[in-house]
Amino acid sequence: MTKLRRAAIVSPLRTGVGKFQGALSGIQAGELGAIALRALVERTKIDPERIDDVIFSQGYPSGEAPAIGRWSALAAGFPISVPGYQLDRRCGSGLQAVVEAAMFVQTGAADVVVAGGVESMSNVEYYSTTMRNGARMGDVAFHDRLTRGRVMSQPVERFGVISGMIETAENLAKDYQIPREACDEYAARSHQRAAAAW
Repeated sequence: MTKLRRAAIVSPLRTGVGKFQGALSGIQAGELGAIALRALVERTKIDPERIDDVIFSQGYPSGEAPAIGRWSALAAGFPISVPGYQLDRRCGSGLQAVVEAAMFVQTGAADVVVAGGVESMSNVEYYSTTMRNGARMGDVAFHDRLTRGRVMSQPVERFGVISGMIETAENLAKDYQIPREACDEYAARSHQRAAAAW
């Protein structure tokens, strides 16, 4: 087996975090991604031409910025030669983007990859699945992607409606008898390690 190259996280950064329908709600997710990309270039002084790919994840993707990695790169002023894409692994999407970036670097498929997650739950769409061919008469149903995403995240006819990540965490803690104090200690230790690594 060929030896894998070493991959490193070089310059982590993030935008501010706002409340639902709060101060940042006027900024679409794709533009939040572009803000982060422009800040990355400013901080590192990297020539965007050197970036081999931009992988952004989004749990609630929007038709307003499809392939959000590419969209954000273009909005940030990157040259059109820099590719980008979007992935969705629900609540693990941001981590999956970093994993894929690391695999690209480790295997030699890329040297420099920007990866992360981008989301604006304040701007998640309402949508209809019945309008493509027009509505002749009667009511039209719209779905809220935030709530519908939880319902449709698996085949309902097979699994029913399952809960979100908060409920899943509570259920797992109960099933495996993990006390709240142990969870809190683990979370605090994780944050301390992240701060120390920074």
